[in-house]
Order: sequence, then C-alpha cells, then structure tokens
Amino acid sequence: MSTCAKCGACSTVCPVFRTSGKESHTARGKLHLLDTLGLEKSSSVFIDIFSACLLCGACAAVCSRKIDINKELLAARNSFSSLAGPHAYEKYLARKLLDYPGSLTGLRILAKTCGKVLGDKLPRDSGLRLRLAPFEGDALPVPDDGQHEEGGAVNINTRASLVWFPGCSARYLFPDILDSCKSLFSQSSFVLQYPDGLACCGLADCAAGDCASAQKKARRNIEVMGATEGPILVTCASCYAHLKKYPELFIHDAHWQTRAEEMALRVMELSEFLENQSVRHSASGTEEEQKLRVFYHDPCHLRHETPSVDKAREQLEKTGEMEVIELPDGPRCCGQGGLFYVAHPDISAAIRDQLVQDVLALKPDVVTSTCSGCLMQWQQGLVAAGSEIKVLHLAQLLKEKNGVEFFLYQFSVIQ
Repeated sequence: MSTCAKCGACSTVCPVFRTSGKESHTARGKLHLLDTLGLEKSSSVFIDIFSACLLCGACAAVCSRKIDINKELLAARNSFSSLAGPHAYEKYLARKLLDYPGSLTGLRILAKTCGKVLGDKLPRDSGLRLRLAPFEGDALPVPDDGQHEEGGAVNINTRASLVWFPGCSARYLFPDILDSCKSLFSQSSFVLQYPDGLACCGLADCAAGDCASAQKKARRNIEVMGATEGPILVTCASCYAHLKKYPELFIHDAHWQTRAEEMALRVMELSEFLENQSVRHSASGTEEEQKLRVFYHDPCHLRHETPSVDKAREQLEKTGEMEVIELPDGPRCCGQGGLFYVAHPDISAAIRDQLVQDVLALKPDVVTSTCSGCLMQWQQGLVAAGSEIKVLHLAQLLKEKNGVEFFLYQFSVIQ
C-alpha cells in the first residue's frame, strides 16, 4: 500500500487533470487504483489510465509524503504488454525506430520533401501539416562525425576536445541545432565531438516501462562514454535528465550502477556549462534599442527535478539584447511528454494550445527551449495557432544574435 495522504496537492499541478478533469488522471487516483485493484486487474481501461501521465514530475515535486510517483507508475507500466493500451502500435514503432536512430535521417528527408511538395496546400488545422511543421525550412546535411568545424574558428588542432551527447533529435532530425551548438564553441578553447557508437538515451523505453531496452541503450552509452575523459556536454534537456538517472536503472546490478554513477557525475547541461564559464559581452546597438522579446519554455525534467541546473535565462539576459518574458502563473508543461502525445493526442493538443494562446498574449518575438520534444510541440502549436513566431533551440538563438562571445576556461579547470 502506498503512503499517499490523498491530500490533492498533486491534482492542482497535474497538466493532464487540469485538462481532462478526471480523478483517475491524478497521481492520487492512480495510486488508489494500485492499492485497491493491484496490477493483476490491469484491463485495457486500467492500462489507458496509467498511460495518461506526462511523467513531468510536477506531482512528486509537491507531494507532502515525498512519494516517487514516477517510479510507481513506471513499475506499473513495466508489467503491461508493450502492445497494450491506446495507440500502442504507434508507440512501439516509435521506440523501435530509436533502436536505429540513424534511420531518423530518412524520416527528416521525407518530411521536408512532403513539406515542399504540399506547401500551403494543406489546411491550417490539418494533422499532417502540424506533423510537418518542425521540418519547415531548408534541409541541412548531417555531419559524418563529431569533427565538423565552423569556418573562421580557432584551429581545431589547438583546441581540447569536449565530449558531447547531442541527442538523436539534433543529430538526425534537426542538424541545424547540431551546427548551432558547435558554432557557440567555435571561438573557444574546445571543439565539440560526439564519440562513435552512441545510442539513443533510452528515455522513451524507460517511460514505456521497457526497462530491458532502456538498460541495453544505457550500457552502450556508458561503454562509449567510459572510454572518454572530462565533462560530457548534453544539449538536450530530456537526454540530460535521463542520463543523470542511469544509476537508477541498475539498482539491482552493482557493477553497472557504479559505472553509471561515474558517468552521471560527468554529465553537464548546456546552459549550466555555459554559465560556469567566463563570458564576455559585446552587445551591439545602444541601450535604447528595443530588445528581442524571448519566451523561454522550461523543460519539465529540469524544472521539477534539477531546477538549479537550468541557467538558460541567465544566458539570454547576458547578451544584453534579449528580454525574457514570463507567464503570470509561472512555467507550464507543453503537453508533449515523449510519447504521451501519441497515446493521448487530444489531451496533449489541449494542453499545448492553451499554453500557446497564453504565451502569444505576451507578444513574444521568439520561443526557445533546450528540450527536443518541447521544441517540436511548440512548432506544431504555433502553426496550429496561425502564428509565424520562430521556435529555436537555445543554442540557435544565442548563435543567431551573436552578441555574446564565450571565452571558456581551459579544459583542465572544469575536469
């Protein structure tokens, strides 16, 4: 039996409950079902209820009993068949695709081709149009390896290598993010390099309750990263959060848990890494010049689990050219939740559209984040709202403004 006090604190912060109004969608509702029915009564309706969670961590953050609610839900999902529940086949295929992340390049090319051919012929509210929204713009090639160098940079032979985990999305779906990350460091003491053989971080498998697949990917990444030295820069917030949790995957395997802990200690999130370095400002224009109005979307994995890590706002404000605007009630979830938007598209879209509507009322010039899933959700939401506001990864935005030059400490300082 859980120690849930049924106080309802989780209900007030749950994005799914605030949209659906169903008690079964709250953390206390799910814990109550586990207490009263147990997993042996897991019907299709039961599985559907447990899939209706974004795993955003908001409930655990306010729980008076400090219950690790995500852990409870993942344990329940692990007992379900991978082909059970709403849209199970779509979720299963998406996870299998991540077993071979290089295949995402073909998906990107197909999506961009469809976008160019169909163009504005699709209705504004077309589901296909929304799915193609993240791939608008010119196609960019995927670098063959981590050695790609921006023109005009410091000689690559004089710079130390900084180990990099870019994530599948940036590496294969949106390589312009990849190039923007490298450009940020092009005048620094480092050159970003991602090792050969990296796998998907495994977050999607873990969220689906497929611990075996998540552990398999984790072992591969631990092996690859274990052959490197120094900090590991992670430029996707979701990947960062999951890499930090690798030790939890091996709670019953002391050998791999020790190796996971050693790797997790080296992992650093992009904005945290930049904030810890020396920064020189060279903002263009005058103080009277109007600043770019930026809405920074907080990735839930950072906001609820490691709030002290996220330094994106500090980085944006240090440019001297941007004004970070905020929602009056604080940051909110976008409703993407990994594969949640596949299992519950209506709820996901409702959460997204309300957030987009409220942010548009603030009249932003650009929306930014560091989570790949959030970026795609925002791109779809703004297209659905008929807005032409840009959505950029933090690295893309800092690179575009180019009003900040980063002079990073020598590699030995941060080892």
